[in-house]
Amino acid sequence: MTLRCKLDGLLLPAELRRADPPLIAYDGDESFGVEAVEAGFYEVLTATWEELLALEQAHYRLLRPACEFVIAG
Repeated sequence: MTLRCKLDGLLLPAELRRADPPLIAYDGDESFGVEAVEAGFYEVLTATWEELLALEQAHYRLLRPACEFVIAG
């Protein structure tokens, strides 16, 4: 999945995992956890249906699809 930061437009690859926090974003070689509250600063640019469902189940309600959102794979 790909996230876009609403503040600076930075595109970040991201993935879900079975840890806390479940959403991890990558900025180059570094990764960071995205807390559910911080998700309001990002939007989903690409994701699979399974990833969208997993985000909802992980309570990332503030993380919304971008207007140009694309279903991946």
